[in-house]
Amino acid sequence: TFGVKTKQGVVITGVLQNGPAARAGIRPGDVISSVAGKPVRNVSELLSGVAALKPGTASPFSVVRRDEQVVL
Repeated sequence: TFGVKTKQGVVITGVLQNGPAARAGIRPGDVISSVAGKPVRNVSELLSGVAALKPGTASPFSVVRRDEQVVL
């Protein structure tokens, strides 16, 4: 549906308007490939990685967007 060509990571299908992900620049169709430098291969790893972050602390997310690697 999103035309994603990468084989690793988690495809984001929706983002809450004005939520933390939207404010960080994450968009539907993005593929999150790492959180705070740790690889993300599935939803469980994404949730664990996000849960391990300290509230209010900025952490890098590596995202594949339209075949380009972006760090948010």
